[in-house]
Amino acid sequence: MSALRKMLNLPEKESKGGEHDAAAAEEHAPSPSPKGGPDRAGADWNAVGWAEENESSGASFARRAGRVAIWSVIGLAAFTGIKTWVFPPKPQTPPQQVDQQAEARKHDVPVEEAQQVAARFARAYMSFDSHTPELRARDLKMDLARDADTKMGWDGQGMQTVSQTIPGKVTQGEGKRARVLVDVRVSYTVKTKVKGKDEDQTVSRWRGLEVPVAEEGGRVLVTGQPALVGLPTAVDYKVPERATPDAALSGSTTQTVKDFLTAWAAGSEDQAAAPGSDIPPLGVGMVLDSLDGWSVDAGSGDKRVGTAIVRWRLAGGQLQQTYRITLSQVSSSSGSRWQVAQATAAS
Repeated sequence: MSALRKMLNLPEKESKGGEHDAAAAEEHAPSPSPKGGPDRAGADWNAVGWAEENESSGASFARRAGRVAIWSVIGLAAFTGIKTWVFPPKPQTPPQQVDQQAEARKHDVPVEEAQQVAARFARAYMSFDSHTPELRARDLKMDLARDADTKMGWDGQGMQTVSQTIPGKVTQGEGKRARVLVDVRVSYTVKTKVKGKDEDQTVSRWRGLEVPVAEEGGRVLVTGQPALVGLPTAVDYKVPERATPDAALSGSTTQTVKDFLTAWAAGSEDQAAAPGSDIPPLGVGMVLDSLDGWSVDAGSGDKRVGTAIVRWRLAGGQLQQTYRITLSQVSSSSGSRWQVAQATAAS
């Protein structure tokens, strides 16, 4: 502690005796002779060897350097504390989480616009007639880059028409490029033998066409020749088992369902449906041939669901379909009855 006091130029700490001990020591101390000679006790103060001892330059420098360092640390701590009072540290903003998928989507081609352009282009591309080649070139030009080849690989021969295009999956690539799969319904004429004679026969079928597109200049355009590809093939699927039937309710509501189907085909379904139900009309040209099956699922409550197998007559033929029909129990002053509230496809 004495070394630290010397560095800070602080006075030495007093002894534990305090001021009383110091005063007592002064009272009992022999007073020096006025003339520098021996005092009453015979001591010669001139003979006492008092001399100042000079401090070495190294020790003085070390003491001063230590003093400067200590006061510097104290001053820096004080300044830092005052600075935090006046300018409190700003709370750190937590790092933002980067959504990698969102960043990747920035470079995607807009899906809806890509499908629209690809479907329109597919209709023009798959439609051709050797007698009017300019019509195909004019339609293709709408979705191609400026000065692109409007023949797109066609040799100018043959004839084919398109009745429908359905855009499907969009496969995104890099740099705002993508491929769009379009289902195209085409019709063309082939020669067939009928009773030994060649006759023209129209054939219609679906084709799969993959169209390359890109986004450029604020719009989507076709970037090159499309390619015919295969269509998806059938897969295995197991139909879920239906619930246990409620035989009693099925039997008592069979005529109710049949009356509704008859009215539905005739365009007067509102008369047979439950109040508040919203069942759109089927349209003209359909007649109920038969209700081949009706089964209500086991359950409880005033809403019950069943399965109906219906046979329609239309376009000169018959078409059997399966429906899921919801029944609603309606109460009135004369009692309660079941009525059809909804009819949908069976899932």
